[in-house]
Amino acid sequence: QLAQSYFSQHFQTVDVDGVRVIFPDGWGLVRASNTQPILVLRFEADSPERLEAIQGLIQGKLEELRSRI
Repeated sequence: QLAQSYFSQHFQTVDVDGVRVIFPDGWGLVRASNTQPILVLRFEADSPERLEAIQGLIQGKLEELRSRI
């Protein structure tokens, strides 16, 4: 819930089955697993460099939010 709230306040998002953060050149998805008590992350981008940047942004924010719990 914290992640969905943060990302939807700061980025264009789609909140069906988790939160998909939309960028002009890629996206990142954070959702709860249906079978395990974990978060599932998926990423796609136009270049390897941008993929790394999107992953870093989303994973970094998730780590920051996790430390607040």
